[in-house]
Amino acid sequence: MARKTGIALLFILLFYQLFGISDSLLVQLPDSFNSGNPHHYIHFSSVMLNEGKYDIAKKLIDEGIAWGEQEHDQYLKTNLLYYLADYYYFTQKYQKAMGIYKQVLPEFRSLTDTVMIAKTLNSIGLLYNFQHDKENALKYYLEEVELLNNTDQENKKYVLERVVVFTNILNLYSNENQHEKVLQTAPQAIELAKSINDSLRLASLYNTQALAYKNLNQYEQSMQTFRKAASIFSAIDDDFSKAFVELNIGGLYERSVRYDSALFFYNNSFNMFKKHNYAYGFVYALSGMASVYDAIGREDIARGLYLKCIDSCNVYEFNQLLLEAYTGLASLEYEQGNYKVAFDLELKYVALNDSLNNLEKEKQFVELQTKYETIQKENEINKLKSENIVRLNELKRNRLLKRVGFSLVILMLIFFYIFYRLYSQKNKINIELTEKNNQIELQNEQLKVMNQHVQQMNQQLKKSQLELEKANSAKNRFFSILAHDLRNPFHNILGESYLLSHSYKKLSDEERVDYANDIYKSCDHVNKLLDNLLEWTRTQTKGIEFKPKMLNLRKVSEESLAILKGGYSSKFIVVENKIVENINLKADYSMLEAIFRNLINNSIKFTPVGGQISLTTSVVDHSIVVCVEDNGVGIEKSDIDKLFHIDSNLKTRGTNNETGSGLGLVICMEFVKCHKGKIWVESSPGKGSKFYFSLPGA
Repeated sequence: MARKTGIALLFILLFYQLFGISDSLLVQLPDSFNSGNPHHYIHFSSVMLNEGKYDIAKKLIDEGIAWGEQEHDQYLKTNLLYYLADYYYFTQKYQKAMGIYKQVLPEFRSLTDTVMIAKTLNSIGLLYNFQHDKENALKYYLEEVELLNNTDQENKKYVLERVVVFTNILNLYSNENQHEKVLQTAPQAIELAKSINDSLRLASLYNTQALAYKNLNQYEQSMQTFRKAASIFSAIDDDFSKAFVELNIGGLYERSVRYDSALFFYNNSFNMFKKHNYAYGFVYALSGMASVYDAIGREDIARGLYLKCIDSCNVYEFNQLLLEAYTGLASLEYEQGNYKVAFDLELKYVALNDSLNNLEKEKQFVELQTKYETIQKENEINKLKSENIVRLNELKRNRLLKRVGFSLVILMLIFFYIFYRLYSQKNKINIELTEKNNQIELQNEQLKVMNQHVQQMNQQLKKSQLELEKANSAKNRFFSILAHDLRNPFHNILGESYLLSHSYKKLSDEERVDYANDIYKSCDHVNKLLDNLLEWTRTQTKGIEFKPKMLNLRKVSEESLAILKGGYSSKFIVVENKIVENINLKADYSMLEAIFRNLINNSIKFTPVGGQISLTTSVVDHSIVVCVEDNGVGIEKSDIDKLFHIDSNLKTRGTNNETGSGLGLVICMEFVKCHKGKIWVESSPGKGSKFYFSLPGA
């Protein structure tokens, strides 16, 4: 095994050197990326940008644009130029991003790609908004609205773009204190978000609408709308966003002199911001609580909170909050007769305020200077481009020569390695022949000893009889699965395909689609069942060869989760992979991946919509113990002992009526045994389940 691995690694290294493949790209790009399909560049460039892998995204975009130019593929080139602008946007090079967005806009118009026209208009509007050019930002937003109003109003992708642009328009109005316009526009955006069940944006829109009501002194409507937003954020488990809403609700209660309620909501938001380590949020909440305690005459508590707020503001440089804290504490000290302290706080307020005004002016000057220097640098870069091209060509030639030389060295090493191995094998065979002769002599002596083992073998025969009975029961269960679980789906397939073939013209389109979906589901069930049956059969017939090698436990678990993403995403299940990244152990990859996949799939099956699954590890007696925990329906105590036996006939449907063969956990047990590990479960009805398995440490 070591010899084969060594040769394989040498060939892989040679392949990398000959074809110049980037190690980092090979590691980080998904397995499904295919450079032979040029339009994969569009999808994976978008994925890498959204995941914050900007270097990989830039490499893919540049390669894709070069391909598009070579093949005269205008669609590919234009889309990748858009993502190039996104790359500059995410890396805060806004001038470059603006130039490219404006370059691709007419190209998308010529391609009549409505969605991309809308996205580009929205991106240009956002950039103008960042530059405080509200007039041009609104111009591009409204142009996008007019474009989308002329599209199919039922098409979800167009509705989504309308929700996005209306959200940006509302934010612009809110920042410009045009609160009446917010209230005029918000209802339309809210209805659009409802129509596509976009809970996150719907809650955000309610929050913006509530702020407008608040700024127009319509406190009752503001409170009702804030509560709608908080309810949605709570339903989707977004407690971070909910913290902002509860901060606003606390402010409304403080304004309404309902101080107990104000403290309750300020404290809630403070705890949630602390949980997420969001400093600005919990400092803001501290300031609110200090103000309330001051108002109810608890000056000692208020003073302590103001001082904490001031300390935090100094640490995090929250200057605006620091100004408010100075003002609040100065007022409190003045009311308490501490005039000297109050006067010192006012002096600090004035000094900080003057400093901030000077910094703002200096910031504007630095921004202008930076823009001028950027233009100069771009001119210098253009001059150096021609020189760089010549240097790059020379570097490529040198690299090719190095790779050829390196390849020759590798080939020589492989040749000498193989020669050495053959010579070693010859010597090894001679030694083995000598040992076998010695063994023959030993076997003659062992024949005498074997007579003493006859009685022990009789006992083993009884044990074998019990195992045969167990195997016979397993066989009966196996044929039961074949007879029942395979026959029912095939009956469905035959029946519904018969109806499709003989009554096709009589059926409506909707009925045809239903029959086709039923046939697909039955085929998918049969396929999964056959996979499990094949895997179990191979474990029983020793058809699986145990091939351990060093593996990273975290990586194997992530690959299993990636395969099952569709399953838990469709049920909105939150999966937390808490397996630490530095656990390496010797295991068979296929078996370990099958163990993870079956246990996670089992948790998905019995976890309700919106549930939670977590993967954790611990070290017990030099073994790695993995736990797959869910908050699903749980297992009756009487059924736990039946889980890992094929002859138990225990099969339960999932929370979405999912079916299974009952073989998944049996396969897990067989594979864990191959690793000399153990598998067990802790569960009770209604409280979820914890499936554990142990593997020997590296």
